[in-house]
Amino acid sequence: MQIRTAAALAAIVVAAPLAMGGVFFDEGVDGDLSNDRFNPTVFNLGAGGSSFIMDVIDSDQPQGDLDYFTVVIGDGLAIDSIVLAESFNPGGGFDNVAFIALQIGPIVTVDPASPNPAPLAGFVIGSPNLIGTNILPTLAGDVGPTLGSGEYAFWVQQTGESLTRLRLDFNVVPAPGAMAVLGLAGWAGVRRRR
Repeated sequence: MQIRTAAALAAIVVAAPLAMGGVFFDEGVDGDLSNDRFNPTVFNLGAGGSSFIMDVIDSDQPQGDLDYFTVVIGDGLAIDSIVLAESFNPGGGFDNVAFIALQIGPIVTVDPASPNPAPLAGFVIGSPNLIGTNILPTLAGDVGPTLGSGEYAFWVQQTGESLTRLRLDFNVVPAPGAMAVLGLAGWAGVRRRR
């Protein structure tokens, strides 16, 4: 009986972070994301799913819209996927793609007026043929299959004259090392009670 109780408690401790949920941000409701790469909109992501819906247009024009945001991932957590859930032109125009880039750190240092991709971890051209695709491996490049604790700056733009709306769905999970520690803690509790 004690073994089952300890095992059930360990399972709850391991699963608890997954139930915390995340952020839902919609530019149409919550306002525009920052247009300043040195002062991005910042989000602290907990375990679970987080979604960001944004509109970009004419990003290469003075009146155009670029979106910069930074996600902060706490200790013991990792982003294991970023799915392009939507990419479309709500006005019915032809241009329904957007540029999405990731830079490790709190800001994007790349100047969009004279872009040099070297500081970026990676980038992708989000389009309808990528809907439902985990774009994290392309965005993260050599950094790894997941993004552990830290700060990650995102740059989204659309240089065309047609508005592009896209949604990125982030999934944050306990980092592999954190899961092992929690599992060992549960196992140690079972061993001690014997």
